[in-house]
Amino acid sequence: MKSHNKNSLSYSFLILLIVVFTAGPVSAVDNFESLKVLNTVVPSYPTSMTYEGIYDGDAQVVVQVDSTGELTDVFLASYTHPKFGRIADEYIRKWTFQPAKLNGEPISVIKSFSFRFEDKRGVFAGGIQESAAAFLNFGKRAKYKRIYHLWELDEIPEPIYMTTPKYPLEFKGQGVVGSATVIFYIDSNGMPQMPHVTEASHDNFGQTALVAVREWKFNPPMVRKRPVDILARQHFTFYEKD
Repeated sequence: MKSHNKNSLSYSFLILLIVVFTAGPVSAVDNFESLKVLNTVVPSYPTSMTYEGIYDGDAQVVVQVDSTGELTDVFLASYTHPKFGRIADEYIRKWTFQPAKLNGEPISVIKSFSFRFEDKRGVFAGGIQESAAAFLNFGKRAKYKRIYHLWELDEIPEPIYMTTPKYPLEFKGQGVVGSATVIFYIDSNGMPQMPHVTEASHDNFGQTALVAVREWKFNPPMVRKRPVDILARQHFTFYEKD
């Protein structure tokens, strides 16, 4: 593992299964206004799936929406069939949002959305082709995707490259001790996705931790020797070197 350790801090690595977090420390929850969807574009059921004998399915996407309401990132967390995943990813990018607010100020947030697909025409609406597909049970052969638990992994993914967060210049010479926690996905390529701060003693500690995590790289998480996605939590403790 390559690493750069230029500052004093300690951190421990822990894998968790969590779905939605606010991108930034939220201390005054009572004054928090959730992200609102202004306009949605709903996909129709793909006919090609019916011909494969698949009459329903699901997909979940995690999005980041900034303080202007702009969709800045999309992570496809799960699906029952790759086509449902692709459709969910495509259509949510057409949605418009009103940003979340904290104490009246717009903020960036991370939020998940679930898509449910169902063929409303009836199981055999297409005739013989669909009936035959259902009989052969093609749907069960589809590849699916989900976020895996720590205990399901073959082994904990080993870090390949990790940079150490820098101690904020604003606190130099003041002896300030701080902390920050960053949640992020590790995808099937070992790359961090959707990193966001869930707790920080000061915004500067949160931001420097976030910058570092974005540069990390891991060996791909594996389940039965197949690369998968997981969710990770990294806690940092900062202190200035003597």
